[in-house]
Amino acid sequence: MSSGSEVRPTSTSWWVPEDFVVRAAAVLRADLDATVTVRQAGVSVPVASSTPAAARCDGVAARSRSGPWADALEHHRVQLVAQVGQGPRWPEWSAQTAREGFASAVAVPASVAPGVDLALTLYSRSADPWDAGLLVAADGYAQLLAASARGRLVAAGPVPVPRRDEPADAVTIERAVGAIMHTNGCSADEAHHILASASSNRNVPRREVAQQVLQALLEAEADRARTR
Repeated sequence: MSSGSEVRPTSTSWWVPEDFVVRAAAVLRADLDATVTVRQAGVSVPVASSTPAAARCDGVAARSRSGPWADALEHHRVQLVAQVGQGPRWPEWSAQTAREGFASAVAVPASVAPGVDLALTLYSRSADPWDAGLLVAADGYAQLLAASARGRLVAAGPVPVPRRDEPADAVTIERAVGAIMHTNGCSADEAHHILASASSNRNVPRREVAQQVLQALLEAEADRARTR
């Protein structure tokens, strides 16, 4: 799927698998649309989207250089839009987003490598659905996208990735806990117990189990989405 923007990547190292973006909408919540924007060397480019409507919103943001993902990439902070059109920020993007029928949005940044970042933007037709569980799950998915892009960059060799850029064990575990809670409707203690039991039974580090759990949840939800 195309992002709908006239801007296009100028390097094959800007790599985000489009099926991951489609999965994001299915995995995180049924009524969400998703897009991904990549910034390299200060240049931001929409690279994938789950629907044409979301792509058109990102296209307007790219042309106006103004939107939640632009601020997320610039400031390295989540940008939450509880109600589209409230406030003076991003007027062109807000107008297009409202025309597409979206009521709210959130943009989540993630670091790929030095000088390379991406933002996962989620669009919702419901007003302000962004509870803590959904935001944690969205952050976890953004990190998975960044890890996939990082793997491609490392394989191609254009951007070195120092070890210090990898997330801490505790952060990875908490992302898995949030995803388990959101998917299974369980408590944090129950999610931690699932990870601890798997780590003990398989004799592998808890962080490795957390990474595998996140990937397994995404793949399972993608399979369900394809059979709907």
